Amino acid sequence: MSERIVFWYGCNVLRHGDIIHACIELLRAVGIEATAVGGPSYCCGTIKDANLQAAEGMAQRTVAKFNDFGAPVVTWCPSCHRHMNSFMTGYNEARFEVSHFTQILHARRALLAPKLTHAVKRKALLHRHFGFHEVDVNPLVADLLALVPGFECINAGYAAPGHMCSALQAVPAALKDVASRSVELSRERGADALVTVFHSCQRLLCGLESSDNLPVVNYATVLAEALGFRFADEYGRWKKAGDDAAIAALVGPERMARVGAGFFERALLPEIKSKPPR
Repeated sequence: MSERIVFWYGCNVLRHGDIIHACIELLRAVGIEATAVGGPSYCCGTIKDANLQAAEGMAQRTVAKFNDFGAPVVTWCPSCHRHMNSFMTGYNEARFEVSHFTQILHARRALLAPKLTHAVKRKALLHRHFGFHEVDVNPLVADLLALVPGFECINAGYAAPGHMCSALQAVPAALKDVASRSVELSRERGADALVTVFHSCQRLLCGLESSDNLPVVNYATVLAEALGFRFADEYGRWKKAGDDAAIAALVGPERMARVGAGFFERALLPEIKSKPPR
């Protein structure tokens, strides 16, 4: 019988459905059936840190929902993971265990390894951060990628500040330095791709494929590809589309209608068209 867990993927990773689908298939491969939850109805409250009352309400509601599941919770987002342990459970008692996705997969790598039968021929620089102190994800991800036939993962000894790239958005010069250093190290080491650990790094750096001819892939999609699953990085395709009309055509009228044409043009289109600072 498969083990059952709640896979809490968070909010912003919704831009990257390929990562969510990859994670679910990877969990299945190691004998875990996941109930996937996320988005605003399962918010950790970190976006409301400046409004304690609002953050407290979100924390209480989300923890209560997890208590009702009666199953272990596996996190993806480092912000959600650290917020659960440092803030959310201070307002509502948690009756569940919390682990990070990398920990779950790494602990079951002996089950995963025989199923990674599809070669992924790439030489990729591992994009690391040193700020996620709760879980040392970098060596766990490197160990997992070492299982992929044909895949060479390079550790150049450089780790960016913060727990993921979105933590640096308030300091544009720091984010520019991270992007520039990533490109420089990739070229120095002969890498043909940059492999990210978290979704915000994927979102903010995937434009390097257009600006610097450096493809950016997430480790979860690499592992899923080795399982035989190919999930398209739609957000990355939008980034490479070029002009407004081409982006809108790829997004499609149905999805644009859901968020509203005005909101799409005002908030989402500028984000999609933006390039990594260099």
